Amino acid sequence: MSRIPTDVVVHMYVVDDGSKHGVHSEDIDQLQQAIPHFTFIPLSQNLGKGGALRHAIRQSQGDLVIYTDADYPYKMENAWEMYQRLAEGNADVVVGVRDEQYYDQLPFRRKIFSLSLKLMNYLFFPGLKVKDTQSGLKGFNAKGKALFLKTTISAFLFDMEFLVLVSKQKDIQMEWIYVQVREGIHFSTMKPRTILTELFNFASILIRGFFSK
Repeated sequence: MSRIPTDVVVHMYVVDDGSKHGVHSEDIDQLQQAIPHFTFIPLSQNLGKGGALRHAIRQSQGDLVIYTDADYPYKMENAWEMYQRLAEGNADVVVGVRDEQYYDQLPFRRKIFSLSLKLMNYLFFPGLKVKDTQSGLKGFNAKGKALFLKTTISAFLFDMEFLVLVSKQKDIQMEWIYVQVREGIHFSTMKPRTILTELFNFASILIRGFFSK
């Protein structure tokens, strides 16, 4: 049974980010029948995770936005807690932070990259309010949404870019929650090319961070 109050309207947006094989119309029809408020957004060109999310969030009309990965690897309790924090009105942005159990289930290459990125955040961005920037569960209100839409990175490090912007805003209240992996989730490994792309994005954020002080 859903914990969300019956008077709260939940609108789900699903983005097909220019996939090669697309999505079967039968699957979309099934989702539309099962979910009262559902929007499918097919993109003809791949925009990257950051670009695809900005495209969908720009269309959203709700007071609160929570975004996550398509496979949703976390426990449902995590999303519920995030909604509660936002609905209470004391936070503009709520960030999921991965616990040790999460890292233990990552493939070796992906685990090393994630922990290395976290270490680099400590070294180069000491002002970041949350050093684990790459959790795929985040939420915000209208103030957070406006800031999120100012991000520019198309690939995975748009999360980090967003939190750098959040940390610089004195009028933005941010909270974090621990997120745990639900049973049965298997993570894919990272390709070397993807790692190099993300390191380049980290360098670009670092440069902009220094020049915008």
